[in-house]
Amino acid sequence: MNDLSLYAVFFVTIGLTYFFALSGKGAAAFLVPVFVWLGMPINSAKSVALLSNTISLSAVTFDNFRANRLDLKLGLPSIIGSFVFAPVGAYISTFIERDVVMWMFAIFLIYAGVSALIPKKADAKSCHERQPKLVYLSVIGAIAGLVSGLLAVGGGGIISALMLLMGCKAKKISMITALAVPFSSFSGFVTYAVGGHISWPVLGTVAIASLLGGFLGNKTAHSILPEKVIKYTIGILSIVFAIKIIFDLVS
Repeated sequence: MNDLSLYAVFFVTIGLTYFFALSGKGAAAFLVPVFVWLGMPINSAKSVALLSNTISLSAVTFDNFRANRLDLKLGLPSIIGSFVFAPVGAYISTFIERDVVMWMFAIFLIYAGVSALIPKKADAKSCHERQPKLVYLSVIGAIAGLVSGLLAVGGGGIISALMLLMGCKAKKISMITALAVPFSSFSGFVTYAVGGHISWPVLGTVAIASLLGGFLGNKTAHSILPEKVIKYTIGILSIVFAIKIIFDLVS
């Protein structure tokens, strides 16, 4: 790629990773088509987008750890559940039509996103005060792993959507998804890298932009944005992901 294209890659990457880091998500699903539009081969685009996920969300997690916001008791059950059940999802995918699962996933994301955007009446115990049980978090991780294996996507969307429906605190959700997603993203990046689908200049550009975007986005989320804005951001992103899935299915 020429210097002009590398500048475009840098600014697109830092912008998208910043925005998605506000809710603890990676931007890979949206970076891939943009990178392709900028002239990258599809497998190279997937490779650097997965690296972007890994670096941006690792930066988010590092910042959370440094600021003593990282709650491993909440994050580890989701990571373990996702790690164990991702191969199960991959195996089940050999028996189920992929498009059927994609439609189910899209419908669920729309439901979860709309639920997040509709104000709810406060109950006896505020949803922001609930601490989910470890077994629930393990189940969420398992479902995320199944979906990840079935669809070959990261599990951040499913984790955040399910935790929103449970009434979990939005900023806590962003911390857990940022902690869990880099594991699957990095394994995917390594797979493409071993296959030779990388460009070192592009890789370096994306790495620097992702590091900055993830770190700054997380700083904004925890120091400036109120809880309600984070919750609405997660809800909107859930709907956007669903629309993208439906567009890919019908196009």
